Amino acid sequence: MTAMDKIEGFLKQMELTYRVVPEEDRILLPYQIKDRRFMLVIDRGDKWIRFFIIIVDPANLKSVNKLDLYTALLEANGQLAEVKYFMTDERAVGVIGHEGIQSLTFEGFQEEYNALPFAVSYFLENIAPKLGIEVPGIE
Repeated sequence: MTAMDKIEGFLKQMELTYRVVPEEDRILLPYQIKDRRFMLVIDRGDKWIRFFIIIVDPANLKSVNKLDLYTALLEANGQLAEVKYFMTDERAVGVIGHEGIQSLTFEGFQEEYNALPFAVSYFLENIAPKLGIEVPGIE
């Protein structure tokens, strides 16, 4: 059984809707958080499974004080378990978590998976309002 087979088995066990992109070793899961839609992405590497969600695009961050944003993200990284906020090369803000392929269990997978929507909710409730960030989700 491959790592992707194992992951798909976990997703079926969790009764989640997903789409596999086999040529990219990627799984896409739509997620509804606080009346907004986000896309949770699961990528498989050689040693790690990477879970991530892009929370807000750079267009919604143009008027935000970048130092305040970076400070809020770093402070949150120190408070949250399992996940970390990050910025893409294009300066979108996301949240990411990792799970080792060799130690992949259902419980570990489920814990990592559930941590991401929690981190998005944390951003929506604690970071975005404080900094005046509009977070529309994805269409």
